[in-house]
Amino acid sequence: MTKQVWKKAATVILGASLVGGVAVEIPSAVTTTQAQAAAQIPYSTYTSDLSGLKAALGKASPTVQGEMAGDLAIEPKDAYTDGDSATFGGYLDDLGSTISNGEDEDISQSDYQADLNCLAASFNVFKSRLSAGSQQQFESLNSSIQRQINAYNVNDDDSWEEADTLDDSLEDYADALSNSLVSDYGRNYDGVAAKPKAAVPVKPVAPVQHKTARTAKKSYIYNLSVKKSKKHVKTAGTAKLHKAANYARIHTYKGNAYAKLNSKHNFSKTVYAPKAKTVKVTVGHYSHGHFTSVTSTKTVHIK
Repeated sequence: MTKQVWKKAATVILGASLVGGVAVEIPSAVTTTQAQAAAQIPYSTYTSDLSGLKAALGKASPTVQGEMAGDLAIEPKDAYTDGDSATFGGYLDDLGSTISNGEDEDISQSDYQADLNCLAASFNVFKSRLSAGSQQQFESLNSSIQRQINAYNVNDDDSWEEADTLDDSLEDYADALSNSLVSDYGRNYDGVAAKPKAAVPVKPVAPVQHKTARTAKKSYIYNLSVKKSKKHVKTAGTAKLHKAANYARIHTYKGNAYAKLNSKHNFSKTVYAPKAKTVKVTVGHYSHGHFTSVTSTKTVHIK
């Protein structure tokens, strides 16, 4: 399922999401009147939302802040649409993927707490536009994840299972935010109103020509296949690259494995992981023991 399709289906799929063994209902889409459908979102609302999300990102773990710092260059024209990039929805999707992206080192309890704080602050940006019932449902989701974090101990023998569950819960939270708080809200309006014009000066001033900043295209993974055979897991796929990359990182509870990209940016790797329940794949540049991702992480659940 692509990220685009996931966003549109998130309300249904996450309607009764299991978070740490507790069934939590994800809020349904925001509803508006027909009068709102013909209106535009005020430009001041757009700037306030952008500032709020930037402040929320400042609460995230250092790793997440570093990887997401450049993703909030969002222009008002398509900010509330469900595009793949340069939108609030696309940003929240990428935020969830980045938070759930497995690293070489074990993730600390404090980093998980920081990332939940970031998501909660992002929710608060849009909270006032939700019904009281929807607000209560999101707050219940936040409480459920908080209980998982409180119980998490990186030194436990089964900490990798707890970490995988936390990763999935946090990513689901971000996807639900993208769907319920941004995409479904934004589709009820005819875009964002134009930026208010400055007062006309007494003396005419020659107009200054500004070049519109072009949004950089994002690299992504497609044709991803994960197959389990007895005690091994085979992962294969292809990357569409707009930045230099040479390896795919394949993460299971056993740790990270790396598959070199061929000339057509295809990759394939078989790893020993008899208890694998999820596989997370990221494409990036690997050199001298350091991996820098250039795509968001794709997560596949193994049955």
